[in-house]
Amino acid sequence: MVLLSKVIVSIATVVSLWKSCSPFSTLATRRHVGQNVQASSALQSQILDFIEPTTGVPVKLIGAMHYNPTSIKLTEDVINELAAEGKLGSIIIESCDIRWNATLENDVVKTALQSEMRSAHDLGLLYRRPVVLGDQRINVTVDKLKDGAKESVIDLFSPVGGWERLYRNIDNARKEALPFGKEYLGINSILDPKLLGATPVSLVKYPLSYIVKSPVTGVVVTGLLVLLGAGEASDASTFLNTPESTSDLLVSIFISFLETVVFARIFLKELLAERNEVLATNILEQCKNYETSDNRWASFFQSKEDKSKDAVYARESVSGKPEEGKTVVAVLGLAHCNGIKRIMTERD
Repeated sequence: MVLLSKVIVSIATVVSLWKSCSPFSTLATRRHVGQNVQASSALQSQILDFIEPTTGVPVKLIGAMHYNPTSIKLTEDVINELAAEGKLGSIIIESCDIRWNATLENDVVKTALQSEMRSAHDLGLLYRRPVVLGDQRINVTVDKLKDGAKESVIDLFSPVGGWERLYRNIDNARKEALPFGKEYLGINSILDPKLLGATPVSLVKYPLSYIVKSPVTGVVVTGLLVLLGAGEASDASTFLNTPESTSDLLVSIFISFLETVVFARIFLKELLAERNEVLATNILEQCKNYETSDNRWASFFQSKEDKSKDAVYARESVSGKPEEGKTVVAVLGLAHCNGIKRIMTERD
């Protein structure tokens, strides 16, 4: 029972964070580099600035609510400001080549469904800066989600050993993916009035982007959600009108609890923690291009080739090369920022 209570506490924490960070709860490009662009001070709570310890390169993580106009403006303002100061280095976006190329091939997504990642990409091309597709490939993520869901279900039905393993997985992944503290983004990053005010746009555009990119899948998922919603409404009506429904209600609550456990496991481990490792590695690889050498002669004779390893650049993007005095920018979902900073600043 103690172990079960620990699992419940961990899940409650995850669900509350998910509701806050999830993107489900016209590029205004400024083309004059000399224009003085300042990011709104109210939005600085969605930015994490730190120095990557092994290279000494400044890193700026922009936490976004996907497709939110406020996040799009913040992304544009930060990138334009760094470009105006001559400090803009590589731009890493939270997408992989498979997902990104599918986006580029759809005219509706390219024009009507503007996102913060698209804005970052377009500005990177405009300023001729490297644009890196830094996320784990979607096919790998899908395979890991399947494996994670399967392992969670097996653990759920294995009280001896399985429940403890499930709790450890959830607890360890939460600590890795969602660290707390004054050096990380806090609740104020989510409760910004401008961000919350534009949330309805995200609620429409984010699911719509999936339907447009994959109509069949989108329609099927939407249909299932509608059917499930109708079923839940019908069940609720039954419970209200049927006095002898206590046992059924308890069964329903238990099933919902099991679903939440599985969701918490794959959200924290497969969707956040494991992808954070990939994103952090790709950010670090770009930092290597902007490392400052104390030896001027060594810097003069160093190779001008891209020093990053296995970088995946967007179509039409320039590749990275050794430069000094640059800042690496990463445009990410809010839920990724704290975990990525922890990896990059605390890694041995």
